Amino acid sequence: MVTDTWIVVVNWNGAALLPSCLRALARSCRPVRVIVVDNGSTDGSAEVVRSFPDVEWIGLEQNTGFAVASNIGFRKALDAGARWIGMVNPDVEVEPGWVDALVVAGEAHPEAALLGGLLVFGDDPDRVNSTGLELDRFWRIRDRDFGAPVAELIRPDGPSLGVTGGAALARADALRAIGLFDPAYYAYYEDADLSLRAGEHGFRCWYVPAARARHGFGKSFGPGSPKQKYLLARNHLRFAATHGPLAIAILIVPLLALARMLVKAPLELIRGRSASAKAHLKAGADGAKAAAEALRARLLLRALGSFPSVGPAKPSAVDEPRRSTERSP
Repeated sequence: MVTDTWIVVVNWNGAALLPSCLRALARSCRPVRVIVVDNGSTDGSAEVVRSFPDVEWIGLEQNTGFAVASNIGFRKALDAGARWIGMVNPDVEVEPGWVDALVVAGEAHPEAALLGGLLVFGDDPDRVNSTGLELDRFWRIRDRDFGAPVAELIRPDGPSLGVTGGAALARADALRAIGLFDPAYYAYYEDADLSLRAGEHGFRCWYVPAARARHGFGKSFGPGSPKQKYLLARNHLRFAATHGPLAIAILIVPLLALARMLVKAPLELIRGRSASAKAHLKAGADGAKAAAEALRARLLLRALGSFPSVGPAKPSAVDEPRRSTERSP
């Protein structure tokens, strides 16, 4: 298939979710080339994708995380000369006009590097899951308009702080300038980091309400699972130290790490949730270390007067795991 638009679907044991996701992409009004990058699934995901002959499969030997796997797909598309590269989670079903609406908006706004649409809950499509990203006072990322009734939503198209990586479109030339996902995030906050780096390079993120999709919220890790809590907490500390005001990075981030370990972890233990307690304890320790490293790099770059360069267009050793299988349509 000849097209300038590629879609990357990162999968990990999502065999039950992939059919609906891939069927939705196949109904796209605009021709798209779809790649599934699989993070070492053991649930028969490969067999599922074989029933979609136009979908390319890249199988990795282990779970490398969302960021690394996405970058492998992005590089494949960039090397093939793609102009637009989409990212869609297996638990997302896009409407037929989703890609078209985002591309049309991107063509009209050349300053837009990342574009996202209206994401609604799969099991409650009358409520908003996300219209983009926003920050709270502690530099935690939130889904904008989360839970709002769609019928009451007044959100015109225009600039946004960032896009959610669950369903978004990137301008390929912008990715070449900005870099790709930072693999250190593994999963969660990598989309926010990329969005803010786009702004640092003079680009914008753009909200397009006509681009609609449904999200099976929490089906990848499970909403509120210990693993999700750990990744969100750890990555929040790293993100805040990387992008927040220096006062936040230097003074507040260490306090937030201590709060995870000395307040949240004991509370979870009292409630009988030992796995969640361990998640908060580990997130506080690992997050504090990651934040310190990020702050050190930030101060060095500040002294040198240069932008951070993350997720280069060419693979690095940490970002290019061994592949078990690769199949082209």
